[in-house]
Amino acid sequence: MLLACVSAQAADDATPELRILLATPTATMVQRSPQINLLGTAPARCMPTIERVTLDGTDLSVELKSPTTGCDSQHPLPFNLRVDPTASAGVPILPGQIYHVRVYAMNGAASLLAFHLIDTGAPASAPTPENGFWWSEASAASGPMSAGSGASIELQDGQLAVGLFGFAESGAPTWYFGSTRPTGRVATVSLVQLANGDPMFAPTGSLPSAQAGPRLELEFLSPTHARAYLVRSEGGRDVQVRALTLARSRFATGPTGSAWSGQWVLVPDDNGAPRIFEFTEPSSQDAETFHLGDTDNNASLDCRLAIGTRHPEVCTLSVAATPIADFDQVGLDRLSGHGSNGARVRLLRVPR
Repeated sequence: MLLACVSAQAADDATPELRILLATPTATMVQRSPQINLLGTAPARCMPTIERVTLDGTDLSVELKSPTTGCDSQHPLPFNLRVDPTASAGVPILPGQIYHVRVYAMNGAASLLAFHLIDTGAPASAPTPENGFWWSEASAASGPMSAGSGASIELQDGQLAVGLFGFAESGAPTWYFGSTRPTGRVATVSLVQLANGDPMFAPTGSLPSAQAGPRLELEFLSPTHARAYLVRSEGGRDVQVRALTLARSRFATGPTGSAWSGQWVLVPDDNGAPRIFEFTEPSSQDAETFHLGDTDNNASLDCRLAIGTRHPEVCTLSVAATPIADFDQVGLDRLSGHGSNGARVRLLRVPR
């Protein structure tokens, strides 16, 4: 099964149409590291070739070169280029990683041709993004926050709907919308912008028109954190990529960990009986952890914060000082992990 793809179409006669795909494993590839396919079409007599491949951490760059003269644009031909970083760059693509793939056209000065996220992990390991508002925040990976920008994310029955709000070049507020089905921990959303609609206080009438917008590539790090890549295309090819960090946070303020106080229910996946816990205001021994207690059930929830944040990355639920569940996917309304017997468990907030 092809796991992911994105297209970039020719901006001139010599630039190929391109799709980036995670190669389907074959019997001869089972023992090899994952590879990338570049599929597309190009003018006859101007087939692209791979000039260079570099892999820096999870950033994979592929440079393509094509003839610039003698192209027969009236007769496009298909091509399939296999990118094997082990052979080309001496570094393999590893399973369980998310790679940022950039393809450049090297005809003259290097120019971006296509960008895409590739997830080589198992889909079952993907976090489930929580529904709600996600806001831009500063990070080492994406730089300063984009003030006033964010997203509305809703996941229903495997379908992801995203509303992206921010500002246009003129400074006017703008809003885009799109939907897709995630592939593991990544999702590619083609956004549209609605225009020419009726004013809010006008009688209901004509439908607005949809105008093509940028593409949003999402990399979910946890149920409440994601890296987002806003991709601008011109003439069908990707020309600019803007990295953002998005996070979902509660409106309430207070001590670190107070967002997780309240009533929760532990739901095991092995048909075990649910258990209800009432966690009170948190206490903390240091700046990296917090503790929530439930005196009536002699239980506690102990969490360790992600570096430089107020959000926990792992939590342990204990009863009578004995751990009964560890959670490595921590959201605001849902924690997922494994019980002491290895079965999957969830800790779900009880709304009030």
